[in-house]
Amino acid sequence: MRNFDIIKDIDGLETIHRYCAIAEDFQATNPMISAQQARLALETMVKTVYRLKGWQIGERASLLSLTTDERFTAFVNSEDLMKRIHYVRKIGNNAAHANDGFVGRRESFFAVLNLYYIVGSIMLAWQVIDTLPDFDKELVPQSAKTSTLTVVPQPDQAQAATTQSADALAQAVGESSDAQPATVEARPVVNDLSEAETRKLYIDLLLHEAGWTVTEQVGKIVPRQAGIEIEVQGMPNESGMGYADYVLFDADGTPLAVVEAKRTSVDAVAGRHQAELYADCLAARYVCPRPVIYYTNGFETNIIDGIGYPSRKVMGFHTIDELRRMIAQRGRADITDLQISDRITNRNYQKRMIESVCKHYNSKHRRALLVMATGTGKTRVSISLVDVLVRNNWVKNVLFLADRIELVNQAKRNYAKLLPNMTVSSLRDSDVDISARILFSTYQTMIGHLDKDAKTFSLGRFDLIIIDEAHRSVFGKYGAIFEYFDGLLLGLTATPRDEVDRSTYDLFGMEQGEPTDSYEYDEAVADGYLKPFRAIKDNSKILTEGIDPDQLTPEEREQLDEIFEYEKMKAGLEPDDPYSRTINATEIFKYIYNHNTVDYVLNRLMNDGIRVKDGTLIGKTIIFAYNHKHAVLIAERFAVLYPDLGPDFCRVIDDKEKYSSDLIDKFADVERLPQIAVSVDMLDTGIDVPEIVNLVFFKPIHSKIKFWQMIGRGTRLCENLFGEGKDKEEFLIFDFYRNFEYFEMNPEGAKPAKSQSIVSLLFNLRTDIKFALQDGTHQSKEESKAFHDNLADILHQQIANLNRNRIDVRLQLKAVETYATPEAMVCLTLGDVMAMKGNISPLFKNAITDISALKFDALVLKSQLALVDETVNSTSSERKIMDIAGCLKEKKASIPQVMAKMDVLNEVLSARFWESKSLGSLERIRLELRDLIQYMDGGMGGQTFIINVTDTFEEDNSGVNVTPIRTYRRRVEDYLKEHLSDDDTLQKIYHLEPLSGQDITRLELIFWEELGSKAEFEAQTRTKPYQHNVAAFIRSIIGVEQEVALEKYRALIHGAELTRMQEEYLRMLIRYVCENGDIATVVLQQPPFNKFPVIFRDSRESLIDYVKLISQVIAV
Repeated sequence: MRNFDIIKDIDGLETIHRYCAIAEDFQATNPMISAQQARLALETMVKTVYRLKGWQIGERASLLSLTTDERFTAFVNSEDLMKRIHYVRKIGNNAAHANDGFVGRRESFFAVLNLYYIVGSIMLAWQVIDTLPDFDKELVPQSAKTSTLTVVPQPDQAQAATTQSADALAQAVGESSDAQPATVEARPVVNDLSEAETRKLYIDLLLHEAGWTVTEQVGKIVPRQAGIEIEVQGMPNESGMGYADYVLFDADGTPLAVVEAKRTSVDAVAGRHQAELYADCLAARYVCPRPVIYYTNGFETNIIDGIGYPSRKVMGFHTIDELRRMIAQRGRADITDLQISDRITNRNYQKRMIESVCKHYNSKHRRALLVMATGTGKTRVSISLVDVLVRNNWVKNVLFLADRIELVNQAKRNYAKLLPNMTVSSLRDSDVDISARILFSTYQTMIGHLDKDAKTFSLGRFDLIIIDEAHRSVFGKYGAIFEYFDGLLLGLTATPRDEVDRSTYDLFGMEQGEPTDSYEYDEAVADGYLKPFRAIKDNSKILTEGIDPDQLTPEEREQLDEIFEYEKMKAGLEPDDPYSRTINATEIFKYIYNHNTVDYVLNRLMNDGIRVKDGTLIGKTIIFAYNHKHAVLIAERFAVLYPDLGPDFCRVIDDKEKYSSDLIDKFADVERLPQIAVSVDMLDTGIDVPEIVNLVFFKPIHSKIKFWQMIGRGTRLCENLFGEGKDKEEFLIFDFYRNFEYFEMNPEGAKPAKSQSIVSLLFNLRTDIKFALQDGTHQSKEESKAFHDNLADILHQQIANLNRNRIDVRLQLKAVETYATPEAMVCLTLGDVMAMKGNISPLFKNAITDISALKFDALVLKSQLALVDETVNSTSSERKIMDIAGCLKEKKASIPQVMAKMDVLNEVLSARFWESKSLGSLERIRLELRDLIQYMDGGMGGQTFIINVTDTFEEDNSGVNVTPIRTYRRRVEDYLKEHLSDDDTLQKIYHLEPLSGQDITRLELIFWEELGSKAEFEAQTRTKPYQHNVAAFIRSIIGVEQEVALEKYRALIHGAELTRMQEEYLRMLIRYVCENGDIATVVLQQPPFNKFPVIFRDSRESLIDYVKLISQVIAV
């Protein structure tokens, strides 16, 4: 008798029964075979559901894609059953790829148990079986029958085998049952397994993900495996004994790490001290380094690595090799070998950047941010830093991330050239070397690797992660990457430091406006490392004021008549009705395209742009266009105006061009065409073409960050551009959209809108409506309550169906699990709404169904929300709904599906419908019309018109005044740079000379009144230990002269010789003063300074006096 005998004798179920029976028979004796057979059974059942429901299965559809399809998850309709489906799938994958994951008896048992309830629930749904008995684990054999033989198909054969089995099974079920279930009624799992077992199973999967095999036997120590419930002696309790949940053992049987697991309802921090005690006891027993410490509650895992960093969150566990390296690094010295190769970076500011990052890392910071103007060598600085960190044994493996393939390839070429002894590879390469020391990837590609079941990379794979162009949009979309990898982080950005948003500084653990170091445009131009620009500002009347029909010639007015006839038809006016309006400036190059404006811009460029080759050729130029159609029009008009220059002289380079990378390479080559690149976003950042001398802003820019990135395309030096010894001196910016004027009036630019997917927007709208419908008035109405309950079901199912393998979902796993149950949706609090919209909503990023239909859903939901929340205005949404209905009725009635809904369309277009609208009527028209949106040919905004109306331009010679905003910190630093060398008071601070009361009063006047206010000063120093001392603040910026500081100590000991350890200690103490501005004697009692009694055995009092001296010279 076996559990799966429930389907043994049913006609047509022979194959599925064989898979299930072998999985059960081999569960104890060969877990790998058991798990493989369970996965085959699962895949067969899933495909059978697809066949029975009439859903198409893609030719290359994986089990993952089939089980995450929204149709399938809606059919299963159970978070618990979906978890069990994914568990069987993952364990089966581990078994099929033996090198990627271990499957033991515990895993195979859970796989068989879950498979039983999956198969049983589906068979009950189609009435193939009448009842499903509770699973009886006593029926699972502990020894295999000698006659039981099985051949497991290879992965490439398995898909065909399960498809064939599913076809036969679906046919058998269809012939024996008339049932057409809408959903599966999941059967609860009945067993005697504790919550602790289930919780630990989740931790087991994370351990397996890191390559660890979890032993089956409690207390057993197996080299290179994770032992469970390992006895620990020496605990501070009555028995002196304890039992560590997991201990990860090295090949020689010594412990590498200990894991303390708490209940999911308990804060993970509760297990910290217990884990520390276990680690100390294990270190004493095995006479080995203290094991790495993990403490977790299943949702959140923290690590104490022993290197000296504070405890931190991690998204899993490290591999055996990563733990070995982590422990070996405990003895590493600070980064002291700062020999920087001039072949890589030979400029002083570049070397300063590298030294700043090393100093930052030495101070136990794990994240650094460099702000460097475009063209000042960010990539080279990162290469030199890697060279230094590798040489100091801080870094072995590096990951370089950028947002575009071109930037990835460019960085890879530079690294390969300048670090020839290190292997490099790109994840985009067809022959990618996954084991390369330096890997390059786009953010999108890396996310794809990390969201897989079998992750390509472990969390400790890289010691250093370098982010090119670190800014908010990157962290918003791909921040989970930086949370997953447990390595040092280096952010590089060309965005002026005072423009970098607060969230970026927060991610790097820094104060606003205070990166690790910076070297910006003005400074680089002054030093001769970047070129300045000269602005030509021509203000277009049409682009500024629009088009007034009354000011046009009759011929020009006729061109607008076509537009007005179209708009009359769209508005439902009669052909003879009078109609005219002013064309708004914002409609130009979005709705209406004017030849004359384009022609003027091109002529201005060709007449006044910087030329090369003795003035015979316009220099390399980028024209920043509004959109693709605008870019195409520019290229077409150029061909008309300058046909003699050939078809390749001016080319469009944007994402519509399949081989854009090839065009960019040609543009970057000084000897090849195109000479003019018309770009839509693609060339705004990242492209490195020193020969660029003309930039044409033919679109409005409202982001200050983007504006400076675009300007950066022209700033690079270029030798001999105009002939031997005639270098590039400047570049031109042609501004036809008043961009400079905009940023003079709006120094900070427009606040960037937070991007949101349509799926996320729908989730938020439904959450708001559901919350509003919870009050008694709505709950007492049948229609409102039914709508409320339906929304609750939709929301909880959406959350339950989130893929837990995605690393961004793991980051919010506690919130996801909290709201994934129907019970959580019964009555939401305002805090629940905020948590769902703030933490869970951003996880909904992709839509596999028609986007246009989802946008229509959003319009209707906005109208529904307005019915229950009087603060919401839905006028615009309702107008758009009517526009869509009108377009379908007037233009798409020949489509049968549209004609079938003509009564509904007429109803939506009637005033009566909107006067009496309700939740139910709006929901009805949403469901009736959403599938028709696919016939809209791009919606209502597709129609455009081309005209040729005379434009007038006025040259603006007012100059430009667009510079990055200077924060209080920046003003202070600029002042100190300018005056440090010739200000006696500042020199006293730098050389540890005592200040007078007059000196301090003068400093307070300068720093509290002239450079800013005292409130600004206090905002900068509120987190500092010496927050009211201006001199300490100054010293934290300018530091002190190290050799002078050492001589001050030598004077106290009357010139006696210092030992090497004493000198290292003093230099470390001086570094502390330079970073913090001051020091108190209490600091000597804290690590690493508390070793001074040993190091200064015969001169302890002198050291204490030295610390007092450092503080007294700047005392207020």
